[in-house]
Amino acid sequence: MRGSSERIQAPLGSLVKLTVRSDEADELHVHGYDKSAQLRPGEPATVELRADIPGVFEIELHHSGSALPSLVVR
Repeated sequence: MRGSSERIQAPLGSLVKLTVRSDEADELHVHGYDKSAQLRPGEPATVELRADIPGVFEIELHHSGSALPSLVVR
């Protein structure tokens, strides 16, 4: 998987909604929070989480290897 240097900043304790759309079926996964969503071609998928764990967390598409920003919680 290619990494991304982009980062999404989230204050500790905030509600985070990540919405992703893909041209292919895949699985969106947020490491550290163990949240995921199934992606269907052309349809948006959303993962919601409470940013209650500080740190930097990878966000990935399991099958395509697309680079996504990391989630930074402070």
